[in-house]
Amino acid sequence: MTTTYQTPVTTAQDFPAATFVLGGPWERGNQIDPRPAVVVGSFGGRERAAETSPLVVWFFSGGAPEPGPTVQAMFPHELTPIGDTLTTMDGQAFRVLAASLHRGRFAYDDGDELRAAVRQAGRERTGLTDADPAAQYTCHRG
Repeated sequence: MTTTYQTPVTTAQDFPAATFVLGGPWERGNQIDPRPAVVVGSFGGRERAAETSPLVVWFFSGGAPEPGPTVQAMFPHELTPIGDTLTTMDGQAFRVLAASLHRGRFAYDDGDELRAAVRQAGRERTGLTDADPAAQYTCHRG
């Protein structure tokens, strides 16, 4: 009797924004050694997240987000989830990630979900979890 093992098919829905993954970025047509990255979102937006849809990932250890060198589209089968989160990762690494996030850019205005997750994690890390995430600071008083 032959036993076959099926690995579960991973889809873009399995990797929400701000999920830490391990993946091998592409450089000059070659895939290089795996390194940590964070999921920015589904390529083409959440509404287009299908089984075959790639994900936009940011290899944050390479610097600020920049399409190409540090921000790439990768298929779910190329990524391995890491058990770390924005609130549990090393404090210094979080500060570098948060600062780099503001210095870089994502194509097509991607990154809004990731920015919101980083802001929320920052509040949780500083004990401001009761703060209203929708609150906006203004220059005038009402």
